Amino acid sequence: MKRIALIEDDSDIAFIVRLNLEREGYDVTPFDHGQDGLLAVQRGGFDFVILDLNLPDLDGFTICRELRRDVRTQGIPIMMLTARGSERDRVTGLELGADDYLTKPFSVRELVARVAAIWRRTRVAPDDPTTYDDGELKIDEKSFRVYRHGTELRLAKKEFELLWLLVRNKSSVISRERILSEVWHMSDEVETRTVDAHIRNLRKKIGAERISTVVGFGYRYDPPRHAQ
Repeated sequence: MKRIALIEDDSDIAFIVRLNLEREGYDVTPFDHGQDGLLAVQRGGFDFVILDLNLPDLDGFTICRELRRDVRTQGIPIMMLTARGSERDRVTGLELGADDYLTKPFSVRELVARVAAIWRRTRVAPDDPTTYDDGELKIDEKSFRVYRHGTELRLAKKEFELLWLLVRNKSSVISRERILSEVWHMSDEVETRTVDAHIRNLRKKIGAERISTVVGFGYRYDPPRHAQ
């Protein structure tokens, strides 16, 4: 599970951000003081930082600068989330090494999509294997091949991308919104029933028991018990 340090002193914003990211399967730890957040990230265990600029002690620019100077944290993705929307502030944040800059007020849906997009851009190979094998289902992302019990399956491109998203996040619930964002890139022409239709096709091909529906939220890939 990807761990996010949320350094934000507004408790209402922190609650909303944490709630929505945790629904997407992230593990979010909030910090309402910059120094506490900086030290926690430097100690390790976090994969992503969401950072406000106006904090009661250290400002966000200073925190970003320190994280980029530290060899332990210089590769961690950073999103600045702030009410400071001037061009000068945005340029400063990006020049200091932030991966994205989102101004308040913001769309929660957009924030979740941006976090997912940053993660895709910055992920590294050791944490993102290109193959999967649970003894029943085998997937090779590079060759776009899927095997079930040794027999190759014929999957459409979007079926493969949807399956790979579910498998990479096995045992976690993936919302329809995240599926639309990562597989269909939030196309206005795509409806949630398109997702449902692709899920039905996948169930026919890999086994209905492998994909569970979480009513009102999304879907989850369930590995066979011996692989969990």
